[in-house]
Amino acid sequence: SMDEADEVEPSWGPLMNREPGRDAHAILQACADHEVDVLFCIGVDPLRDLPDAALARRALANVDHVVVQSLELGSLESYANAFLPAAPFLEKEGHVTTWEGRGQRLKPIRGPHGISLPDWEIFASMALACGGDLGFESLDEIHEEMGALLAPRETEAWKAALDVAAPEVPAGIQLFTYPLLVDEGRLSERSDELKAALETEAFVEIHPEDASAAGIADGALAAITTDAGTATLPARVTAQIAKGTIFVPFNQPGFAANTLLSGEMVARATIAPGPGSADETVAETVGSEA
Repeated sequence: SMDEADEVEPSWGPLMNREPGRDAHAILQACADHEVDVLFCIGVDPLRDLPDAALARRALANVDHVVVQSLELGSLESYANAFLPAAPFLEKEGHVTTWEGRGQRLKPIRGPHGISLPDWEIFASMALACGGDLGFESLDEIHEEMGALLAPRETEAWKAALDVAAPEVPAGIQLFTYPLLVDEGRLSERSDELKAALETEAFVEIHPEDASAAGIADGALAAITTDAGTATLPARVTAQIAKGTIFVPFNQPGFAANTLLSGEMVARATIAPGPGSADETVAETVGSEA
């Protein structure tokens, strides 16, 4: 916003463009429409992390150049034109802030492997290569800048968080998703013992009243359909989920929930007994046509 631009300009200098930029979905759409020349993916894999798998594939196929800055290329290997290896959190000094706003300094247990660098060093080096200067040459200078910029906002941010009203839930069945702690995400790759102990197969949770209306039994397969796609998952019938909603984990083995999404982490859906069920007829939950 313009107010935020006014806050950062004393530290960063005049901004070249004060207009609001694209969000992640709009960036991918612009790439898919051949409006962007270079897509820079920093610690993110659009195919796995963003809630529109089809759009991500079109964007990566249509953009001229893809630069990946991450721990590894993974599923982006066939799309990447350049790879900038970044050091993981165990190999660099840094700072992490949890979703609760709690901050913690990170200390390395070893140095960066190979030619990998901490992200901030990659950013600073690219700025110099492009004839610019980000204004810092050390992590301490970055933290000083962060403190000066963020300290005045902390009280206001907490007040705003407490004043948020509950969102309106649309009528009918509403699919929602989020990642579980142990899943197929980048930071838990090759963690075989951890996954053997804690990772679960994909599933769908549904309220008992919705399950009864749709003819779905606990443990049976359920077919979920949205505008973006279809998936068949074992059902968990539980009163712990709100009536009128179904939950699927975002990225469990063999199932990527973004194949059911069209740009948001929620979607209107229908649910019916899956293949092999006693009643395979399409049975939408109560109110799904509202």
